[in-house]
Amino acid sequence: MNSILKPLRTLALGALLAANLTACNDFFELKPQNELVLDEFWASEQDVQSVVGSCYRSMQESGFMERLLIWGEYRSDNVILGNGDGGDLSNIAALDLLPSNGYAYWGDFYRVINLCNTIEHFAPQAKAKDPNFSESQLRGYIAEAKGVRAFCYFTLVKAFRDVPFVTEPVIDDTQAMQVAQSSTEAILSYLIDDLKSVEGTAFSTFSSKTHTKGRMTQNGIRALIADMCLWLNRYDECVTYCDRIINDTQNVLALETSSQWFRRVFVDGNSTESIFELQFTRTASTVANYMLTRFYGTDGNSNPVVNSYDFSSTTLFAPTDTRFYDALYPSTAGVCPVKKYVSFRPETSISNKVTSSSYTDLKAAARDCNWILYRLPDIYLMKAEALVEQNRSLDEAYRLVSKTFDRANPDLQPGMASPDAAASQDAMRNLVFEERQREFLFEGKRYFDLIRRIGRNREQFATLVNQYLVPKYILIDQATVTRKLSEWDALFMPVKDSELKANLLLKQNPFYKTSTDISR
Repeated sequence: MNSILKPLRTLALGALLAANLTACNDFFELKPQNELVLDEFWASEQDVQSVVGSCYRSMQESGFMERLLIWGEYRSDNVILGNGDGGDLSNIAALDLLPSNGYAYWGDFYRVINLCNTIEHFAPQAKAKDPNFSESQLRGYIAEAKGVRAFCYFTLVKAFRDVPFVTEPVIDDTQAMQVAQSSTEAILSYLIDDLKSVEGTAFSTFSSKTHTKGRMTQNGIRALIADMCLWLNRYDECVTYCDRIINDTQNVLALETSSQWFRRVFVDGNSTESIFELQFTRTASTVANYMLTRFYGTDGNSNPVVNSYDFSSTTLFAPTDTRFYDALYPSTAGVCPVKKYVSFRPETSISNKVTSSSYTDLKAAARDCNWILYRLPDIYLMKAEALVEQNRSLDEAYRLVSKTFDRANPDLQPGMASPDAAASQDAMRNLVFEERQREFLFEGKRYFDLIRRIGRNREQFATLVNQYLVPKYILIDQATVTRKLSEWDALFMPVKDSELKANLLLKQNPFYKTSTDISR
């Protein structure tokens, strides 16, 4: 069956049988189980709340999590193949990406989308049956579901470009499964307008920090709007929505300090700068972030799947920048293991004494770490990028970049990121781009940043690809690398072969059309 539209006649809502949601983590552990018939459901606010929880629980699944990393980080210049798997991951690293590759499967995202569509469609029915279910609560849940749906679609668009777009739930096996792709511009324009229409009704905060940081709040919706506007080069709107987050007096965000930020942001989680992060176990729960232990740490049986590119051979990091040690272990025999998320620096470390020995390996405990989707530095640097692309307020853009650079370089005088950069749009464009790489190293954003930059400068396609992507493939025949990275289409994922067979309206990414793996 086509993974785009999974039937919901026996809706996947198993944890909805829970009598209550008293423990703060219970909400994020509502795993669907195919137990309830639609006609017997949607009778109360708790039913709606439970399906919303199922959305987040589905996002915690390994298939969803691994694709966030593979699509957004693994194909970038930040990482190289570590232990690998001898299969789909190794093929991607060898530029042998085909429609048969398992990571071209998008069903994990469409399952979440379908749950979100179901909430929008059926939640009003529950309100009509529950006299204690207020209109404001209903609107808040629908806004939350729309935010999660927008995040899923935005991720698909960044990875695949044009994808099937549906906003109605599938509730019956007899429904048609043939859905053609919609364009990136059409999808994102719809989502931006959709989120703008519910921004004012979205929940701003919740009773627990875990929910305020782990559920799609008003600021999460604003961050998504800003990000999608940036992707579409709608810079004024991007700045507007960044400012709404920066100036929010109800849910105030603040950067963690230089000595505390690494542990509080990436290990403890739900920091003062967090906007939206997927929650993983803090208790004896079974919900764990095994993606981290597999890809960045050791899972007890093998070495990490990926390693860091050797940034010690580049000028990306200043000698004073603590993010170098925070992100990776310096090269040993040509291997640079990833450190972010799988180790921690004690808060007592003094910035100018930070070395590779200042860290403790989390080992299996890395599976307890949340996965951050948006935090305050995103907002600063999105706004800076939008200002730079408009070639206006370059001084303000520089001040925004300096917020994260200064935090990471406490031994320098403030404002020393690149003192002369504000005099030139090109210099500022490079500074913002490099600062994003330093700040968000290994956080699943870099490949999408590359696509966004190359997409704006298609006339410089070969130059940018050669500068940023080709160096990671030094062990591959360079003629092959040049051929396989020679087209804009090649930067996006192929449509999975099984999807093409199930949905005859789908069209393959032109770069992969000649693959012998495709047959209808």
